[in-house]
Amino acid sequence: MTRKNLGNILFSDLTKEWLSTVRSKVKPSSYAQYTLRLDKNIIPYFEKARLKDITRDSIQSFVEHLYAEGFNGKYIYDVTTLLKSILKNVTRTYGYPDPTVGMETIKTGRESENPPEQPIYTDELCERLNKVLTTNTDLTKCGILMTLYTGLRIGELCALKWEDVDLKAGKITVVRTIQRISTEEGSVLMITDLGKKAREIPLPQFLCDILKKHKAPENRYLLSGTTSPIEPRTMQYRLRSFLKKEYLPDISFSELRKLFIKRCISHGADVTVLADILGNTSVQSAAAYCEKPTITSKIQAINLIAEEVG
Repeated sequence: MTRKNLGNILFSDLTKEWLSTVRSKVKPSSYAQYTLRLDKNIIPYFEKARLKDITRDSIQSFVEHLYAEGFNGKYIYDVTTLLKSILKNVTRTYGYPDPTVGMETIKTGRESENPPEQPIYTDELCERLNKVLTTNTDLTKCGILMTLYTGLRIGELCALKWEDVDLKAGKITVVRTIQRISTEEGSVLMITDLGKKAREIPLPQFLCDILKKHKAPENRYLLSGTTSPIEPRTMQYRLRSFLKKEYLPDISFSELRKLFIKRCISHGADVTVLADILGNTSVQSAAAYCEKPTITSKIQAINLIAEEVG
């Protein structure tokens, strides 16, 4: 096929071709995300475009369109990275020039000139949370406490079984996660083993004491007390209902995780240790949750070693 004929192929057909090639190479959850972003953003925008129409200018217009639609930088980064993967596949398969080579318009999206306002995590909020969560603690409150004091992701929390909890040693072993994904057959609840990302997390004694009151057989899920797990979205709904009932700020499990990180950092926790607790692959990933250092804190850090000079 000549370059001219190849350039006349509908780009939407090439996206579907790429999708079929990666299906057997990626996790079902990743495949579901690719499909969703293609169907929601990329294919509708480039629906009538042919390969020759995919240029630097058209990609830049696509990025501006996504910003105009209100998507955040991280999401736009993920969508444009997917777009680049499709174009690279076309280059590898057909030898067609990749218009994104050397292109600077697709940014990482991880920095923002106007970052969203973050919730203010005060000592008062922590005290109120601790008080209501440790009073008449049911399984829902146990789940909230688990994230607040271990930094568990909501999918990991919902996937915990009693066989993963060692109350005598005071630790949990995180070996799987749960998430609901969309497939061609419909929406399904996917339970995934973490493999090399499995990790042990210590439990504070007060939390062990609370969990003892709810102990169930090892094959049962911690949050449900049955052999069927509670879905992450159900747990998120229960959190919001609880917070509303207690007249507390509406925060998500993701924000509870960030609160855990901020509290650990403020109490002097080592970022390397914290990264391992969180299941992050790098110190930078854990440090990204921390507040941006001020010039004062930087001066203090440098002065710590400068004091060695007499």
